[in-house]
Amino acid sequence: MKQGHPGLGIAVRKAVVDVLVVAGFADDKSIRTLMVSELREALDQPFTFSDQLTGRDQLIEIVSACCRLAEGLNALADVIEFLRPGSKECAEVRALVASVRMHEVVPAAEQEKLRERLAGFSPPGLGMAVRRAARYVSPPPRYEDASAAFSGLADYNAGPGELPPLLLFVELIAAECDDDLAAELRAWSDGQVRRLRLGEALAQLREELAAVRPGPGRLHLLIVARPDPIEEDLYELSCWRQDDPDDWAPARGEIALVRESELECHVDVMIAEAEQAWSQVSTDVVIEFVLPRALLNLPVHSWATERASGAPKPLYLGYQTVVRSLERMSSPRWHRVWRQRWDSWISDPSFERVYFCQVGDRRDPLRLEAVLSNDQWAMTVLTESPPVSAISGQDELLPALRTGIPVIVWHPTAPSEVVREVVAWLVESSGGLGNLPALVRESRLDALRNPPSSDDGGALTELVVLWDDPNRLLPIGETGIVGRPEGGADQRDRAS
Repeated sequence: MKQGHPGLGIAVRKAVVDVLVVAGFADDKSIRTLMVSELREALDQPFTFSDQLTGRDQLIEIVSACCRLAEGLNALADVIEFLRPGSKECAEVRALVASVRMHEVVPAAEQEKLRERLAGFSPPGLGMAVRRAARYVSPPPRYEDASAAFSGLADYNAGPGELPPLLLFVELIAAECDDDLAAELRAWSDGQVRRLRLGEALAQLREELAAVRPGPGRLHLLIVARPDPIEEDLYELSCWRQDDPDDWAPARGEIALVRESELECHVDVMIAEAEQAWSQVSTDVVIEFVLPRALLNLPVHSWATERASGAPKPLYLGYQTVVRSLERMSSPRWHRVWRQRWDSWISDPSFERVYFCQVGDRRDPLRLEAVLSNDQWAMTVLTESPPVSAISGQDELLPALRTGIPVIVWHPTAPSEVVREVVAWLVESSGGLGNLPALVRESRLDALRNPPSSDDGGALTELVVLWDDPNRLLPIGETGIVGRPEGGADQRDRAS
């Protein structure tokens, strides 16, 4: 068996061990025994360890033994996938293994020279550069200065054909250095890519970094509620927090199983944790709720935040909020037309692109779908709130989703003619509907500032906006199950 990398960074080994501890491997001797048995068969190695060790210490020995073998970590990831198919720990171990440095990226002499040059250098963009460079590691590491980041990121590698995280970091940080140091860093990058044969990838990165950029982009927090497949009124709640406006998709956060009545409380905690992570940035944030049909009518925009302060406030007071369709995101067969309609909407978000549903559209179950198939329409206004499940001949939401309409609007109580007036007023006051979520939020704030002057008589403040950008997709399977391979069993089935 070929030898691996005995000097593999302790941070990576610790991260793998921590994932297995959280997944229960430290508390279950039988699963550790089975894991070792499978590793022995896969690698033809003895993998002996003392029974006197604690569960965590045994995991440290197992992971360290795998690191000493050329294919050890890959075998470990395969065994975890075999034991816990489709699980969170499986995905996390696989991501860590993919990020591990299996060869020296930088000769020791060059490392020391650049570390000295970067010592004490801590520019405003340091955290963002580290997060982007270490994109496969969650949570991303933190370093006190660029020198420490240079040392730490040398322990990580990218996938085939990708720039190593250390090289990516050097290019990102060079943009914040003085001219002399920037030239030195880029010269070092040039030498590395010649050795690694990644010149084209470096050229693409530099072209991207040199491009004239608009103002800072927005960050998105996507909160996903997925119905439990077994128990009614139970939802798997998770969030995906974007930390870099230029980087998608973000890592998935913690998962909780909660009742519908508990969703609001858990969302408050998720937002508080996200804000703590964003404390060093000054970018606007949009919160998107990816919801199953049964929850689309929840007034998420007015959910209370900052409950712990004793003076909670509605969500819309601090954020743009929109809802998105879990069913559409998890149905790839609808994505092509969805992307087409979104692109056409972005180029022309005018009033002429809005179709206002009519009661007569329900006479034939296929009539509305035929109408919305016309490329003219990119936004539709429903006559009423969509029912919790599709009803043949009465459903307006499903035809809109299937024909790719990216913007769907309705009001929980106001008649359709009032909603039409509201939409027309929005176009007249803003010149278009391309920034509809921001317009709706501003109207809600205006209603708080000066209620008597509200131009829409209050109807706009409760408008529901399904704003579905297909460029922000999450890795959700066709069943709506995040990260689960086809045919995977439910987590509680696996546990039993």
